[in-house]
Amino acid sequence: MPGPNTPILQLTVPTVGGDANTWGTELNTDLGIIDNLGAAPTTVVNSTPYAATFSQFPESVFRVTTGASNLVFNLPSPTLCYGKIFTVKKLDLSAGIVQIMGSIDGFTEWDLTNQYQYVRLYSNGVSFDVIGNN
Repeated sequence: MPGPNTPILQLTVPTVGGDANTWGTELNTDLGIIDNLGAAPTTVVNSTPYAATFSQFPESVFRVTTGASNLVFNLPSPTLCYGKIFTVKKLDLSAGIVQIMGSIDGFTEWDLTNQYQYVRLYSNGVSFDVIGNN
């Protein structure tokens, strides 16, 4: 019988001497989870308000087009996505601003105003830290 799952990735921990004929299945399942760490899902956001979500991946990328008006981009609660990284990038040259809403480095809003401007945010479990931007 397998042991308890690992706390972060929920990998199956085989029991030495106790998982006869199941190690292959357990390890193959774990390798699939580990392989997912090499991906960063990308979401395209076009001209409408958006509420970001998170998944098992450590990082998510959001490519945003605002159009002529501002676009509100809501981050999830940092308490629910501890350790996750969100990269938000404004793609278009239009006058619209990407208004990222959440607790970010002591502010409630972080704006992206220029084409190709981005911010990389890390959830510390209480708020979001800016770990990269231009």
